[in-house]
Amino acid sequence: MGISMVADRIWAFNRLKLAPRIAFAIFLTICATFLLNQALRAMIPPPPFLVVQRNWLIDAIADGARRAPVLSNPAHDDVPLQVAASRYLDFNVSTKVPDPDTGGGALIGEVLRRSVAQNLHCPVERVRVAMEPYDQNNLERTVRTAVVIIPELPALLTAESLANTKSSVLGDFAISVRLDGGAWMTVTPRNVSGPWRHYARYFIGVTGYLLIIIVFSVWMARSIVVPLSRLAAAAEQLGRNREPTLITGMRLPEYVAISDTFNTMQLRLKRFIDERMAMLAAISHDLRTPLTRLRLMAEYVSDPAQRDQLLLNVSEMETMVSDALAFMGAEARREPIETVDVAALLISLTDDYCDAGERVSYSGPDHADLPCRPVALKRAFSNLIANGCKYGGAVDVVLRVGPATFAVEVHDEGAGIPPDQAARAFEPFERLETSRSRETGGSGLGLAISRDIIRGHGGEIGFDWPDAGFTVWVSLPRPG
Repeated sequence: MGISMVADRIWAFNRLKLAPRIAFAIFLTICATFLLNQALRAMIPPPPFLVVQRNWLIDAIADGARRAPVLSNPAHDDVPLQVAASRYLDFNVSTKVPDPDTGGGALIGEVLRRSVAQNLHCPVERVRVAMEPYDQNNLERTVRTAVVIIPELPALLTAESLANTKSSVLGDFAISVRLDGGAWMTVTPRNVSGPWRHYARYFIGVTGYLLIIIVFSVWMARSIVVPLSRLAAAAEQLGRNREPTLITGMRLPEYVAISDTFNTMQLRLKRFIDERMAMLAAISHDLRTPLTRLRLMAEYVSDPAQRDQLLLNVSEMETMVSDALAFMGAEARREPIETVDVAALLISLTDDYCDAGERVSYSGPDHADLPCRPVALKRAFSNLIANGCKYGGAVDVVLRVGPATFAVEVHDEGAGIPPDQAARAFEPFERLETSRSRETGGSGLGLAISRDIIRGHGGEIGFDWPDAGFTVWVSLPRPG
C-alpha cells in the first residue's frame, strides 16, 4: 500500500505543468535554506553575551589602574596586565595614545567616564571611552562578544528591559585611563568565542546556500532542457534522412502536447514526400515508352544531321529519366545498414573507371570498415568520380581515416565549379555546363543524389579550390 501511494504521488508530480513545477522548486529551495539556517544555529550558535554590573566594571577598571604602575612599567606597546577581573576583561598597558571618545553609546559612556574618574580621583580628561553600539541584525555574523551593562544586580533581564536600555547593550567597548607615568591602560571585554565560529558559519552557510540553489536549478534546467534536446535531435534526424523519429516518454504536459504535434507533423511530411516521389517516379517510368517510340522514329529520319540531333535529344531525355528514377528510387527504397570496407569500395570503383579507359588513382589505407548503405554510397562516390573524369581529366581519390570521421577527397585537374555557383551545383536538375553536348551534358542530378546520400549517412559534402585543380570533399562520421 505504501509503495502504491508513493508511486501515485510521483505520477502526480510528473503530470504537473511547468509553472507549478517551477513554483514547487522555489518552495523546496526556500525550505532547504531555512532548514540549513536552523541547523547552523544549532551547530554553531552565535557568540554569548557578557553581562556585567556597572559598579563592578568601574571597580575593576580602578583596580587595574592602581596596580598598573606597580606591576608594569612598559618599555614597549601593548603589555597585558593580570588582575582579578581578567577572566572577563582584557587589560593592556601601552604608550600609544588612544583615540578620543567615540561610539553610539553616548549616555552610558559618559556615565562610565565620570564614574571611573571619580573612583580614581583623577580628572575626567584622563579617561577616554570608545563604544560600538550593538547591532541586533548582525547577531549571526558578529565575531566579538556582546556586552550588557546592568545598573545593579540582581536584575530580571527581559526583552522589554533590553529594549528600554538599548544604550546599555554594546557590541564592543574600550575604556582607557592615562596612568601617572604617562602610559595608557585600556580595558576591553575578553572575547570568549574565537572568530572561527563566524568564519565557519559564513563558509558553511554560503556554500550550503549555493549548493541548494545549484541542485534545484540543475534539476529544473534538466527537466526543461532535456526534452528540448530530444526534440532538436529528432528534427535534425528528420532533416538528414527524412525518416520520422517518434518522440515518446515526455512528462511535462506542455512537452507532451508539443511531442504529439511534432510526431504528427513528421508522419504527414513523410507521407507528403512519399506520395510525390511515387507520383514523379511513375511519371518518369511512363516516359520511357514514348521515348522508345521517339528513338525508333528518329532512326527513320533520312537527314543524318537531323537524325543525330533527334537521337541526342532522346538520349539526353533518357538520361534524365534514368537519373530521376534513381534519385526517387533511393528516396523510396531505404536499403539496410551494413558494415562495408569503404577502402575496398573506392579501390573497386577506381579499377572500374581505369578499365573503362579513364585516368583514376587511389590513395589511402587498404581497409576501413564503415556501417552504411553500400549501394547508395557506391552510387554517390561513382557520381563524383564520373564528374571528375568528365570535366577534369585525371582523378585522384584520397581516403583519410581520422579518430571521428572518414574523409574522402576526389581531386581532378579541371577548373571546377566557380565558388559563387557552389550552392547552385547541388540543386536537382541544375546544370552549370550548358553545352548540352553528348560528351559533357548531363541531367543535373549527379551532385544532388550524392549530397542526399552523404547527408543521409550523417555526413557532409563540399568543394575546395586548391592551387591547381578542383576537389570535392566528403566527411562521414566514424562510429565510436
